Amino acid sequence: MIEDKIILSLVDAALKGDKSIGQMATRKLASKIRVTNASLYEQLTRRLESEALRSKDLRRQPPPVDSDSRQSLVRVEEPAMLLKAPIYSEDISKLFEQVLLERKYEYALLSEGLQPTKSIIFNGPPGVGKTMSARWLANQLGLPLLVLDLATVMSSFLGKTGSNVRAVLEHAMSFPCVLLLDEFDAIAKRRDDDRELGELKRLVTVLLQTIDEWPSSSLLIAATNHGELLDPAIWRRFDMEISFTMPSRSMISNYLREYWPEIPYGKNEDLDKFIGKSFSDIDRELTQEKRANVISAISLRALTGQESINYYEELSFNEKKAMVIKLYDQGLSQRAISAKLGISRPIVKRSIEDSLKE
Repeated sequence: MIEDKIILSLVDAALKGDKSIGQMATRKLASKIRVTNASLYEQLTRRLESEALRSKDLRRQPPPVDSDSRQSLVRVEEPAMLLKAPIYSEDISKLFEQVLLERKYEYALLSEGLQPTKSIIFNGPPGVGKTMSARWLANQLGLPLLVLDLATVMSSFLGKTGSNVRAVLEHAMSFPCVLLLDEFDAIAKRRDDDRELGELKRLVTVLLQTIDEWPSSSLLIAATNHGELLDPAIWRRFDMEISFTMPSRSMISNYLREYWPEIPYGKNEDLDKFIGKSFSDIDRELTQEKRANVISAISLRALTGQESINYYEELSFNEKKAMVIKLYDQGLSQRAISAKLGISRPIVKRSIEDSLKE
């Protein structure tokens, strides 16, 4: 006998016009009757598959824009480009592996009335890989990455911020994608914060409803550096919470090996200077060091004359002969000119003599 709650779910879906509820109830029904009514099970499964194909083939609408500035409310990366994988702790690597496996075996989960993880919240200090992780997941899933452009979304006009955010959420729910809500604490603050306007408090309610209704074909990722500012109800709505911390010694070693292979950091004493720093801090420090090393090398070559040698080696033979006179006028000897230009002393001498005759 079919459970009453499945029938009620189908009725709710029909009355509300909610496709996601109807699909979930149909999957549960198919799972219940798979053994007792194989023919109906096959028909239900075929309908679910055809509906999934139609959803993927829907023509995507252009990204929403702010009605005043006409600027796009989202940044779209399609495909999400990532040259190297982020560096994770073992615990986070296992969680991401679980997310990818759930998507790989999505149909098996759906046939049992289950959905894959569809919403994740990243919490942790800045510069530890939250944004890069969203890009990596989108890359691995083969989905476009949409990033909420907070600067454009936030408006000084009452009611405008909420409508902008709703437009982004509705757009992202209309096709398979990964949506990243970066700096999530800016739009999902605690509703008991008396300093916040009623508009943002209403926006939190919209976000709660959206997370609950988020389609399994897409992945919603929220990232925050200040988890303590979020409304408590927000945390319970996400399927998965991932906490990022400052990189450990082994993670720093892996990061240097993968991202800075030209720098010989490997010993423990070499890594001590980076303990307690984020990946972005390490990257900034090493970039500054590299700039300083390039400048120092150029200065050293200039002092030893090597810079001039490298420069003059690129000149043609006729250009070098013309340069002989300039260097001679600067007071350089024929021997020094010969060494700088890489031409024989007789040619230098002849060039100078020819110039004096003119």
